Amino acid sequence: MAKQSSRTVVNSANHSAAQEKIEQFRQELDQKLDQAIDHHEFKMVYIGIATLALFVGVIYAAWKF
Repeated sequence: MAKQSSRTVVNSANHSAAQEKIEQFRQELDQKLDQAIDHHEFKMVYIGIATLALFVGVIYAAWKF
């Protein structure tokens, strides 16, 4: 019976280590996801500003000529 209790301690330790690894993985995933979202937002803002500038340029050209 002593072996069973020592196994539960080992399993508990393994479970704790597995939980830590899962938590670390989730944190890394959250960081990478946040970085990807920030990068995407930056690209969308850049595309929006470029489109707006182009649109203003076309309107100006149509008005001027």
